[in-house]
Amino acid sequence: MLVIKNKMKFIRGILLIIIVLALAIWGLWLAISSLISIFSEDQDTNINTENENEPKQQTNSISNEATQVSSNVNVSNVNANIEVLQQWNLKLVNKDNSVNRDYVPELEEIDDGVMFDKRAISYLKDMINAMYKENITNVWVASAYRTYDRQEELFNNKVQYYKNEGNDQEEAEKLAQMLVQRPEMSEHNLGLAADFNKVDNDFEDTKAFAWLQKNAQDYGFILRYPKDKQDITGISYESWHWRYVGAEHAKVIKEKGFCLEEYIEYLKGTEEV
Repeated sequence: MLVIKNKMKFIRGILLIIIVLALAIWGLWLAISSLISIFSEDQDTNINTENENEPKQQTNSISNEATQVSSNVNVSNVNANIEVLQQWNLKLVNKDNSVNRDYVPELEEIDDGVMFDKRAISYLKDMINAMYKENITNVWVASAYRTYDRQEELFNNKVQYYKNEGNDQEEAEKLAQMLVQRPEMSEHNLGLAADFNKVDNDFEDTKAFAWLQKNAQDYGFILRYPKDKQDITGISYESWHWRYVGAEHAKVIKEKGFCLEEYIEYLKGTEEV
């Protein structure tokens, strides 16, 4: 019986040891698995955090830069255009934009008592000289600066002409203003407009007109009242009437097919191109 008891104790001891070892191994495996799982989750979290933060930082950076650039461009354009619109050579004069009667530019004679704005006369002379060099000599400035009194006289004469044709005062003034502006509403009061030759549309058939159509913008001049812009300018087509605006502006006006009214709106940002 003693031998059997000893065997039983021995077997129970072996089983207990096996169970303890099994539990120890299982516990160790659980601990290792937990550590692996925690480490993996930390790594994934860090990677995801970096991936999420990086695009946001980049997007925010790009957005801030774009906003700053856009803001700078818009502000600089607006400020630049305001300054440009205030330039003396871009002064818009028409039935809706008058000249103050006190305004008289400093003038210089271009030919036989015909006066032009002193700041622009050199460009007018250079343009005429360029035509002469190409043997276009039958060209002259018939009219340029006019006083307000002279402009009023011309306007009244034209009104009277239409009244003599049977029109009443109101209709005669409307017809007259299509050809001769009222005083303070004429570019001739600025001293920046030059009327060539006989001041009629026969000028359209001359070599001088063809040359001006091709080259006038290089000297800062534009055809002020084109054929297809009458509804905008309010003035009938005048092939003889050329206005100084400066070469930089004249080239854009020529390229885009604008009249001066359209160009002013373009600078303001209201004209779609």
